[in-house]
Amino acid sequence: MGTAAAHHAMTAGSVVLFDARAGYDGLEPLERLTPDVPFPESESAVDNGAGGAWGPTSPPAGPLPAAAQRWPGSTYKSPYPLSERLFIASFSYDPLIGEPNRNPPNQYGLYLVDAAGRRELLYRDPNLSSLWAMPIAPRPTPPALPSQLQPTLAAADEGTYFMQDVHRAWPPLPADTPIRALRILQVLPKTTPHANQPYVGLANASPGKQVLGTVPVEADGSAYFRAPARLPLAFQALDAEGRAVQTMRSITYLQPGEQVGCVGCHEQRTEAAPARQVAAARRAPSVIRPAPDGARPFSYPLLVQPVLDASCVSCHSGPTPDGGVDLTGRPDGHYTASYNALAPRVPYTAWGAPEGNWEPLAPPDKFGARASAFLTQLRAGHEGVVLDDEAWERLYTWADANALFYGTFEPADQLRQQAGERIAGPALE
Repeated sequence: MGTAAAHHAMTAGSVVLFDARAGYDGLEPLERLTPDVPFPESESAVDNGAGGAWGPTSPPAGPLPAAAQRWPGSTYKSPYPLSERLFIASFSYDPLIGEPNRNPPNQYGLYLVDAAGRRELLYRDPNLSSLWAMPIAPRPTPPALPSQLQPTLAAADEGTYFMQDVHRAWPPLPADTPIRALRILQVLPKTTPHANQPYVGLANASPGKQVLGTVPVEADGSAYFRAPARLPLAFQALDAEGRAVQTMRSITYLQPGEQVGCVGCHEQRTEAAPARQVAAARRAPSVIRPAPDGARPFSYPLLVQPVLDASCVSCHSGPTPDGGVDLTGRPDGHYTASYNALAPRVPYTAWGAPEGNWEPLAPPDKFGARASAFLTQLRAGHEGVVLDDEAWERLYTWADANALFYGTFEPADQLRQQAGERIAGPALE
């Protein structure tokens, strides 16, 4: 049982029953238990002909006009199931509001509700919202389980990740592209209010990142490695040249001493892990090989500009740079000339863009270095330019990190980074 709620709003809306046997995507697994309250942002406010103020009990096909996307005039919150047909829930007759930053808040009372949406008031205090009710009843003491934490890892403020086979993936990875490594990225918490205040790169509403480094993937697709605890991490599956084939679209954490495992990148949700011996399980966990200088804290001027200075600016600089492309590190608006020239040539994920991050499952090779036309051109031998392995790793790391420029949201530190200076690191809380 759960609540169908709105985006960027209080976690309140209509109560649904979820049946995983009916599937895990679409509306088939969902049954609405409170037909008097619509799904926020997805149903129109039309008379349903049965005395109700809202539309059908399931969303109409296709997107709704903006004027019809409304939030409900009353809401349920925090249902607690007593059975599949009877539950306790908080209910408010006030309209749903957004993030609760205004006065007065919704006033919730506690109700007994059945699967037809009929309510019986249990308790209401006009001066206090009543939330998260549960029955007062004796419960058996859960069994005491032995700790699975590793003291040595806990002392180092680390844990381990184990992956059985990176090729067990959905969407499928290219069959002709073996995965040789994982790149470990740290996603930074937003420390200033509102998206793009300030921007950290061209991508609209992009979260900040820094790159910890890489770990090897065995020939059978397995990986086993140590990683820092208490940091939001994401992984990228890399080809033999160190370019991201696929990027994890969520984050994961370790607690000190914790050992976490997964099947693949990412396997079908209805699959069980096969019983098989893998190479990574027969060795000690790998240690992360650090990323190039300028990846942590992330800094385009320190990570990418040295490559351009060594191999590109002799032609792409001055009053009339070749092709009209200035690849110098001079400040240019919020970034630098070279960043403004190259970042649009790297497909990056951006909120609101047609080619951006609307899909929950991005196909491989859609973003980053492997999808970049300018990096493909450079690899083909542009004007005889030859780069060493470190230079390529710098360019691939930047492109795969969503082509960001800054590694901090703090305006003063961004000014220092734009000038090519080093910063101590971004605020992490």
